[in-house]
Amino acid sequence: FLMIAMLLPTLSAGIPLSCQRDAVVVQDGVHDYGPLVDKPPIMRVLLINNVREAQLSVYGCYQITGSLTNIIDQGQGLQKAKISVTNGGVNIGNKRYDTSELRIASRQDGDIELNGLRYRGEIRILQQDNNKFSVIEEIDLEGFIAGVLGSEMPQTWNEDALRAQAVTARTYAMYKKKVRRDEIYHLEMIELAYRGMAGETPRLNKIIRETKGVVMIYNWNIFPAYFHSTCGGHTEDIHHVFGKDSIPPLTGVVCNYCNDSKHSSWSKDISKSDIEKKLREANIYVSNISAVKTVNPGAGNHGSRVEIASPGGNKEMNANNFRLLVGPNILLSTAFNSRSNGKCITFSGRGWGHGVGLCQYGAQAMAEKGSTWIAILKYYYPEIELVRIY
Repeated sequence: FLMIAMLLPTLSAGIPLSCQRDAVVVQDGVHDYGPLVDKPPIMRVLLINNVREAQLSVYGCYQITGSLTNIIDQGQGLQKAKISVTNGGVNIGNKRYDTSELRIASRQDGDIELNGLRYRGEIRILQQDNNKFSVIEEIDLEGFIAGVLGSEMPQTWNEDALRAQAVTARTYAMYKKKVRRDEIYHLEMIELAYRGMAGETPRLNKIIRETKGVVMIYNWNIFPAYFHSTCGGHTEDIHHVFGKDSIPPLTGVVCNYCNDSKHSSWSKDISKSDIEKKLREANIYVSNISAVKTVNPGAGNHGSRVEIASPGGNKEMNANNFRLLVGPNILLSTAFNSRSNGKCITFSGRGWGHGVGLCQYGAQAMAEKGSTWIAILKYYYPEIELVRIY
């Protein structure tokens, strides 16, 4: 009971709690106390940020409410219509609503389509400055994970790798809900690959149901369960990459499982002018780059910082931020060596991603060799416990 009392505050911010506290049941390595929360929590996901227009369709019955939750419109379906904001009101097609916020709810999952992707749950259109707006989806956590799993991991992969991924994504999302509980949204689409209902399949939905409500905890706290494609031989310490406090599940482990990934080792030429342009867009000004090298590499050889050399002097910056600026699908990781090659820098590296937490290709290889999803999670996140919270 003491353990439950310690766990509840970290999980339950804004979530109705059940009074039921059955004796703990450990099934297949998962602690089950009966529901700690009554139902899957609602996630607020930022779908579109600060744009001037978007395309909306609704297939079936819908209601539109204003910021005061009063019904201001309803209908049987909405053909593709443009969303825009003018003079303090929201326009949808040829209709105008004089309110700063609109909420659109459909009767059935998948009836709302935004910019070509269908979504579960409800969407909120929020006005921003300069006739721009953002769109936030409100969706229960299991529905959200259904939209993440097939986008984050190949749908044909081993079921235990996919189960491990589902629990990892659920844990990460719950952590974000906890730390951003008072903010307008909990998650951006770029934090977890999320494409609404686009990646859902019956097989994936079955896998999600089998792990429903299961999250990882350490010391009875939810934690940021980072993951990435390919570590290249050793996962990294969270403090080394993100500057956050180290905890045993996120200190890094040897990984001999991701060698078959095509991203295990790579080489890429990136033009110096492209790097300078990307840095300039972030207000970092460097001209005539002569070299880029990692500083303070970790156990997995991912640099903590990078040093950019030029005739005007050397600049240092966070390595992961540098990679994101250059492009995470261009510079695959910060575990690289580099050399100047005329107008380019030739980067030779290992792995794809930041290197913290679960290595997805490693998880797949472990599953193919017979490891269960629980064994996979306990390997990549040492000292965790698995708890079913609903």
